[in-house]
Amino acid sequence: MDEVGRRWAVTAVLLLVALLSVLPVLDERAEHNYESLFQRALITFALARTLNGVISAVQGTEVALQPAGVGVTLTPGEVLDPVNDLVERFSWIMLGATISLGVQSVLLEISAWWVLQGLVVVLALWLLFLRWRGGKPTPARAWLWRALLAAVFLRFAVPLTLVANEAVYELFLASRYDESTQVIEQAGAALEELGAEQAEAAGAAVAEAGDAGMLDRFLGPLGDAWRSAVDGPGLGARVDAIQARAAAMIEHLIQLSVVFVLQTGILPLAFLWAFLQLAKWLIRPPPIHRQNDEK
Repeated sequence: MDEVGRRWAVTAVLLLVALLSVLPVLDERAEHNYESLFQRALITFALARTLNGVISAVQGTEVALQPAGVGVTLTPGEVLDPVNDLVERFSWIMLGATISLGVQSVLLEISAWWVLQGLVVVLALWLLFLRWRGGKPTPARAWLWRALLAAVFLRFAVPLTLVANEAVYELFLASRYDESTQVIEQAGAALEELGAEQAEAAGAAVAEAGDAGMLDRFLGPLGDAWRSAVDGPGLGARVDAIQARAAAMIEHLIQLSVVFVLQTGILPLAFLWAFLQLAKWLIRPPPIHRQNDEK
């Protein structure tokens, strides 16, 4: 590209940067994407806390009998211990995600600050004027390019990161999030129902054992009382159902953890780094400027 072509290309870039700096289009889009992500994080965090409460209730329900004076206590909800531990860790992940989103919200407000908008416009127009005025490149002009680079990065990096982050979510993570959320909600509702049935069965078993006669307690019904506690109320079937729900929840809690670690941790940092490199490439000083600075 000859000198005239480069001059017009630089002019177009500088005018576009100045225009985008004052127009609210990018900021509004970034704000909308941020609100969507923040709402998903809040809903998921609330879901995790609700699930933790349901699991604790199921784990606290015991089947207790005293056939022949021998205490028998069964807690089918103990199979949920690994899930409960994972839910606790997932809650911490979601807390970290909401903190990260709070930081991004502050950075988004800073990027839309009118002082920063005006700084980008002034620097862009100033460099545009110097470019068309001509003259020998100077170190001062090179420093103006660096100042514009810093201002452009502060102005656009966070909004563009939020836009790109949401685009990745829509392309690759949305179906994973929707499926995992639905499975966990259904599993939580099923566990709550199983917990209620378990508590009802436990009460029925205790009442049945308490109503037995003294002779029945000391003779043959000892084994029958045990089988009644385990099989009569359908305890074995409920344990199998709890185990199946637990396996599904573990898988999908991990899936949700991946989604939010990517969206609130890895992807924002990756996009910020990528936009910094792109800004350096697009608005770098011409080679002659860098040579003069080195001298």
